[in-house]
Amino acid sequence: MKVAVFAGTYGDTKMGEEILEEEGFETLSYPISKNPKEQSRLQYYSREELTTIVKEKVVDAKKKGAEKVFIYCNSLSISIDVKSIENSQDIEIITPIDFYKNLDDSYKNIIILAANSKSAHEIDKIISEKRFRDTISIGILPLVEEIEKKENPEEIVKKLGLEKLFQFFNSIEEVPDAIILACTHFPYMKKEFEKLTDIKILDPADGMVERLKS
Repeated sequence: MKVAVFAGTYGDTKMGEEILEEEGFETLSYPISKNPKEQSRLQYYSREELTTIVKEKVVDAKKKGAEKVFIYCNSLSISIDVKSIENSQDIEIITPIDFYKNLDDSYKNIIILAANSKSAHEIDKIISEKRFRDTISIGILPLVEEIEKKENPEEIVKKLGLEKLFQFFNSIEEVPDAIILACTHFPYMKKEFEKLTDIKILDPADGMVERLKS
């Protein structure tokens, strides 16, 4: 199956492509912006403008034989009208949004690590639609930028002082139920983060490939 991979930057688009190619999919690459800062600026376009930009690229992908669209980017997924594009282009679009909408009720106290504050806020709203949850929502664009450079995860932790951030998480009196990696760059850091905390770390990208196959 040929799949069009959309994401915010060349970096996370490539990550999405690599995941799918390991599973035997043929991919087409559609990064929306050149770098993380440009991607963040794009999110402040109107929802309609950004949806139009993505829709035009979906039209191109279909012409090149794409059967499905795989949006490997939390920020992009929550900033466009996915259903509108699906309906107008008659194509299935797989995004991380389903993870947030179906997050188990047992996760009551949650830390959201996102690419920027706008994404963190929007994801916070989605996970709290069905039930109220206590959340700490943080946007960390410098972390995205370091991952784009393919820096060593251990060095990134030291450079950005992330040990102190996780010390704060670990010191919270009511221990959080989970930390959500609400940016598709952040699984790059998951193993290193697991060294810093015993709090469960959730990756919304888990399950996206299974949905693509179904």
